[in-house]
Amino acid sequence: MTIVTPLHHHFRPAHLAAVIAEMERRGPPRIRAYLDAETGAWFALEGTHRLRAALALGLAPVMASVPWPRSRQALERARFAAVRRGHLFPRVSLTPGA
Repeated sequence: MTIVTPLHHHFRPAHLAAVIAEMERRGPPRIRAYLDAETGAWFALEGTHRLRAALALGLAPVMASVPWPRSRQALERARFAAVRRGHLFPRVSLTPGA
């Protein structure tokens, strides 16, 4: 199992429904994210609605690894967020960075 933490936890249900419909046609989303070596969690820099849609459809998101763009303090907050609101995926796929 892999934890993928969205950029933020807010989402709009109507937009999520539209993203789910689009993802049913297009397949799994590609998400730029940072892989935290300390926790093994991915911290998504985008794709809050796409991650929820992939979870709802049982799709493995395609993760594009990118460097952490924020402060060390922000990384600590992201680690806390992963425990509180990270999405648990049975698997993810990997692609070269953005």
